[in-house]
Parts: sequence; C-alpha cells; structure tokens
Amino acid sequence: MATFKPEIQNKREDGTYNVRIRIIHNRKVRRLPTNIYVTDDDLTRSQKIKNQTVLDQCNDLVRKCREICNAMDYTMNGMPIDDLVEHIKEKLTHGDRFRLDFIEYTLQKTKEMSKGTAASYIIALNSLKRFIKRDRLDISEITVSFLRNFEKFIANEPCQRGSNRKNPKEPKLKSGRAVSAYLACIRAIHNKAKYEFNDEDVGVIRIPYSPFNKFKLKPQPRTRKRALAPETLQAIIDLPYEDEPQSRLNLAKDCFILSFALIGMNSIDMYYAQPLERHTLVYNRRKTANRRDDRAEMRIRIESCLDRLMEKYADPHGEHLFNFYTRYASPAYFNKALNKGLKQIGDKLGITKLEFYAARHSWATIARSSAVGIDKYTVHEALNHASGSMAVTDIYIDRDWSLIWNANREALSLFDWTAVGYDVL
Repeated sequence: MATFKPEIQNKREDGTYNVRIRIIHNRKVRRLPTNIYVTDDDLTRSQKIKNQTVLDQCNDLVRKCREICNAMDYTMNGMPIDDLVEHIKEKLTHGDRFRLDFIEYTLQKTKEMSKGTAASYIIALNSLKRFIKRDRLDISEITVSFLRNFEKFIANEPCQRGSNRKNPKEPKLKSGRAVSAYLACIRAIHNKAKYEFNDEDVGVIRIPYSPFNKFKLKPQPRTRKRALAPETLQAIIDLPYEDEPQSRLNLAKDCFILSFALIGMNSIDMYYAQPLERHTLVYNRRKTANRRDDRAEMRIRIESCLDRLMEKYADPHGEHLFNFYTRYASPAYFNKALNKGLKQIGDKLGITKLEFYAARHSWATIARSSAVGIDKYTVHEALNHASGSMAVTDIYIDRDWSLIWNANREALSLFDWTAVGYDVL
C-alpha cells in the first residue's frame, strides 16, 4: 500500500516553500507538487507545517490520494511508482472523467503517417469539423448516436471539390466510398487513443466506451469496373501522336501504356522510380509500403516492347528512371497533366471517363482472361496485394518473380507494339 505525507522542500527566491506530497510505494519515493505554498511563519523550527488551514488542505489532498489508490484494489501493487504518480495526477486534475481533444489528437497522429495517408485522415477530420461546427471535440462525445448522425451528414453533404464549386446550385453528393472511408479513419484514431491511454493490466481505463462495437461501418461499395477491352487498349497503342512532342495527349498515352506494361504501376511510383537493376525495375509501392512488412516491394522485368518508351523518358541525369520529376514539380502536378491528356484520348476514341488506374484494372482482367489464362493467385501477387489468408504461408515461401514476369509477357503478347516499340512480342 502506498503512503502519503505532506512536506516542504527548497525555499524559493520569493521566500515561500512549495508543499509536496511524498509518496512511498514499493520502497521507492516520489514527490507530487501541489498548488499550496507556505512561508516561515507557517512552519515550526524543524520545518514542519503548523498552520492549521494549510494542514487541513494537505490532509484533504492526502485523503483524495488514498481514495484513488483504494479504488484500484490490488491492481496497484505491481504498478511502477511513476505510473502510480501519473495516475494520481490524472485523477486529481480531471477527476473521474478523462478528457482528450479528438481533433487535436488526430492532427498529432497524422504527423506520424505518410503524406498520402495523412491527407486522407485530414479530409475525414475536416468533414467531422463541418459536422460539429467547431474545432474541438472531446472523445467522450463520440457515441453510437453521434456516429450515426455523422454517417448521415457525410452521405448528404455535397462533395467539397471539383464541379460543385462551379455549379453550387446542383451539387454532387459524395460517393458511398467516402462514407465508409471517413468513418474508418475516425475508428482507427479512436482505437489508437484507447490503446495509448488505457492500461488494462493495471486497471487504468481512461476511455471506457467503445462505440464502434455497436456501430458497424457499412462496407465500401464495389469498385467500379475500369478494365478496358483488349481492342480498346490496342486503339490507345495505335493512336497517332500529336505534332507537339511535349503535349499532354502524347504524355498520357505513353504513361498509360507504360503503366499497363509495368503491371499497373501507379503514376506516383513512376515519378519516383529509380534506375533499373540488371534490366529490372525495383520499387516499393508507395500506396501500401508503410502498411506492409515487405514494404510492398515489386520487381518487374522490362520487356523489349517498352525499349523506345524507356529511352524516350529516360532521366538524363541518371538520378531517376524517368525524367518526369524534371518536368513536373510534384507527383500531383504530373498526375494532373496525365488526367488532362487522358481526357483528350477518351474524347478521340469514345472512351467514357478514361482514368489512369484503368491500366492496372485492364492488366489484371486481361491476364486472368481465357486468352491468357493466368491463375488468380499469380494475378494477385503481380498486383502486389496483401493476402491475409496466406500471410503465414508467405513467411516460408520466397517470391518467384519469374512467374510474375512470364505472366506479364503473356499478357503483353496479345498486342501489336509496333506503334511504340521496336519489337512485337
């Protein structure tokens, strides 16, 4: 059992002493500062407190400390003294109610995330702030009812970007994906707070409520099919270049083809890609690298049909694989140029809403089709998707990259690459 005793230490420059509560627990001593100050007139010659008003204050404080410890039962016996002191300070400061500004806590956590992941959390947090119409939110306010109302708010709030700014009278609502994604961010931060501030081993439960046990997130709607038919892909390959070499259409066409032939490589990974290693492209997929033990590593053999494109966009400085970083200040600007070029290609070929990600979907669909016949697990590996069901097995098996490379070669062999490459596979 811990013992408590008021005492003074070290005279201050103003002639006062701060009263502290000496705490002894498991034969170790710590001192808890108080907001009580005394002078020499309040003390005996042996530096004991004699002022009855101060003694009453100290006794009341000691009583509160004992009550806090009594409420912990036997759980405090094995608690380190520093943890005990922090627990007492927390209870004395906030009482039985723990307070945590959820918005400020979320902002702190985003500093530990990758730039892309943090951006998603900031978007969700901004939506939450629009919902509550203030900049502070105690974590205790997040209840099942609160989450249900927030879910309705997200579903009915107009999208905050794009065409809505131009046509505010006919706003476009958010997609079902936004509803699920925003609430998933809130759940993740709530779980982090419970993990950080609760200590079940010693009975310290500062955040006792778990609203997400009863409030179930709606599953994200199935991703819209973006795969293009082989003949549409061939039309993009064969599309004549514009006379202006640096045009967005030319850039978008080449990068779309590169993405498809590099097994659905994202534009941000192309922007940062490093020089080849023995004719092999090695990179870590930025979208999932921070969430994977293998850092989402990918290795892709460069097929001969890409030789001309690889030369066309080679980095003259040798710092990166491609020269995109010399033409665009950031991956965002690079991606914006691609989207504008893809819009032009879609208009020319009659493709509704042609997106860069369609290259990745198309590779997967074509590789799995009867024309190529790649098994589903190889397609799964080639896309660098994490597999929860195979996680343990993957520990024991080294990835055979040649299976993925052969699958890619078979998928690419369906097309005539004369328009962009030296060879036809």
